[in-house]
Amino acid sequence: MTFREPLFHTICAVALVHTVASQAAGVDDLDHRRFELRQQQDALNFQLQQGIRGRTQDLAPADARRVDALQLQQRLQYQQLEQQQRQREDVLRRTLPPTPEAERRIDTERDLAAQERQLQIQRFELDRQRLLQSLPRQPLQPPTQPGRLNLP
Repeated sequence: MTFREPLFHTICAVALVHTVASQAAGVDDLDHRRFELRQQQDALNFQLQQGIRGRTQDLAPADARRVDALQLQQRLQYQQLEQQQRQREDVLRRTLPPTPEAERRIDTERDLAAQERQLQIQRFELDRQRLLQSLPRQPLQPPTQPGRLNLP
C-alpha cells in the first residue's frame, strides 16, 4: 500500500478538516451543529416520505384534501417537536456545568430526541395509513374507445 492512493489522501483531508473544525468551533458548538444536522436530515426524510407516499391520484378530490390536511398537520407537529427538542438542549447547555457528565447527559438527550423523532414519523405513517384505508377508492374508469379520450 502506498501513501499516494487517493483514498488515503481523502481520509487524511477529512481527518484534518474535522480536527481543525473541532478546534476552531469548539466541541460544544460542533456537537450542537451535528444535532441540528441530524434533525434536518430527519425532517428531510419525513418530507420525502410524505412526498413519496402522498400520491393520492386514486382518491376523490375531497378525500385527497383530507390526506393533504393530515400531512400538513403532521408537518406542523413535527416542527413543534423539533423546536421543543432544540429548546431542551439549549436549557441543558445553559444550566449544566461544562463537565464530561453533563456532555454525556446532553448526548443521551440527543439520542432520545432522535428516537422520539423516528417514533413520531412511524406514528404519522400509521395515522396516514388508517386514513387512507378508511377512504373509498374511486372506481376504475371504463376503457377508452380507440381514438377517443375519457375526460371526467
